[in-house]
Amino acid sequence: MLQKTKGIALHYHKYSESSVIAKIFTKEFGLQSFMINGVRQKKAKSKLGLLRPLSFLNLEIYKKSKTGIKRIKEISISKVLERIHYDINKSLLAVFIAEVLLKTLLEEEKEEPIFCYIETLVSKLEKMDKVQNTFPLVFLINLSAYLGFYPSKENSELSFYDLQNGCFSKKAFAHSHFISGKDLQNFKTILFREKKNISQENRKKILLIILDYYKLHHHELKNLKSHNVIEQLRQ
Repeated sequence: MLQKTKGIALHYHKYSESSVIAKIFTKEFGLQSFMINGVRQKKAKSKLGLLRPLSFLNLEIYKKSKTGIKRIKEISISKVLERIHYDINKSLLAVFIAEVLLKTLLEEEKEEPIFCYIETLVSKLEKMDKVQNTFPLVFLINLSAYLGFYPSKENSELSFYDLQNGCFSKKAFAHSHFISGKDLQNFKTILFREKKNISQENRKKILLIILDYYKLHHHELKNLKSHNVIEQLRQ
């Protein structure tokens, strides 16, 4: 059965001398794996450009089974992203976002709210003249809302933040997953979108805190290229 859907390219890897397996986040069917034949041949290598991270796609796919690798009948760009694919900062962010999605989305699980969020986010990123150096941190915090564990903002005057339970706290309890002091202030800057400068060193610390927060809530994000993103967004 042929089905039409919108898609967002995330990643691909070589399968044979002429083919690839592509991971594409689809609006109708969630994260899917597709066999795409012939794209590594000399005459067709330009088609690999369709699979750059966060490319917006129109797809017509063969949907014979619920699981396994699918095949694509037609694939085309639905919206050209010139600035994201040719600006080093934005292209690194595209890789970062795609990596995070690959590690958080469940294959074959429809996630239309997340799809719409990413679609809007990418469109905004494409239009931005200057990308804030806190963009990766804000993205992770916002994505956690769609994954079901957005940090509570209540009682923000308290001196600790309990990462395990996702809330502010008067004091640290039995476990060790609390932040306070300068780390808490920087975390609140991201959480509340405050217009404050955070140094590169402190951004890295907050990134590690947010990654720990994800891990505590069953979404471990290993081996991300986040250090490259942070390095590129120093200014």
